[in-house]
Amino acid sequence: MEPNPYRAPDSSPAGYLRPVTDPLRSFLYVAGGWACLGLAVIGAVLPMIPCTPFVLAASWCFYRGSPRIHAWLHRSKTFGPTLDDWQHYHGIRRGLKYRALAMVLAVVAVSLLLNSLHWTLRSVFLAAVAVGLYVIWTVPTLPDDAPKAPRTLVD
Repeated sequence: MEPNPYRAPDSSPAGYLRPVTDPLRSFLYVAGGWACLGLAVIGAVLPMIPCTPFVLAASWCFYRGSPRIHAWLHRSKTFGPTLDDWQHYHGIRRGLKYRALAMVLAVVAVSLLLNSLHWTLRSVFLAAVAVGLYVIWTVPTLPDDAPKAPRTLVD
């Protein structure tokens, strides 16, 4: 059997990352997870805040703080498939990447046309957007026809 060309090699030793058992640390991880998920929702609307990194961070925080909430996030129709692709392939699908790039460029263009910011603030805004676009562009890309990632969590 030929190895899966889209599968990234395991980079962490087994058992390296485990849920915490201390109630205070668990609470802090869950609070951090909800904060990251809130930023991801805001990032879905605002061009300067990325969405996917915050969803990934929320998943990590929930895994450490509450396996139940972590499972809920992975079962969600909105975030589950992207999280499964990231966990299994360590990348995002080409169509999703291009949609993200197009949305950022469209919202930035409209924002620049409809505001009256000083040119220095526009320059700072464009520099921040350029950094965000670079991050999106450099994330590993999966072909849209790549096999569907197996569900990382089952009901």
